[in-house]
Amino acid sequence: MNAIATSEMLNAPKLRRVRRDEMRDTAFTKPDGLDLCLECWKEWMAGDPDRDLGMKTMRGLAGGAEEGEDGAAARQDVYEAQQAADYRIGAATDAMINSLSRIHVWAIYRSCSIASVWRFPNADMLTAAAEAKGQLTEKLKKNVCTATLF
Repeated sequence: MNAIATSEMLNAPKLRRVRRDEMRDTAFTKPDGLDLCLECWKEWMAGDPDRDLGMKTMRGLAGGAEEGEDGAAARQDVYEAQQAADYRIGAATDAMINSLSRIHVWAIYRSCSIASVWRFPNADMLTAAAEAKGQLTEKLKKNVCTATLF
């Protein structure tokens, strides 16, 4: 061994075995399905209306998978797949929100900071938002696209 390798071995950090009682086991907390749906919906509302006409989406219409240079089928981009799933959830959430009464629709918009004013001066916004979120949760639990989040 040369002198450099010996000095690196002497200066290497010492590793120790962690005992079982020192380990912390954190329980998994499932995120709230309504919050996830509303986050996807806000992203969907802020998105470009022509978002589904891009090159990445259109390549699937050419008749199946494209062949790469090595002959293997083109692999799907994970980011693109997650974004497409989020947009589907956002569109489904938008449909469920639009099926609510007008005061509840406006309460959802206001509570998600999409609307800046409250159009119902004789109604309590906090009460209407709580009722709207309750009704929206029930509708989203029954929807095929969003039921797995609850």
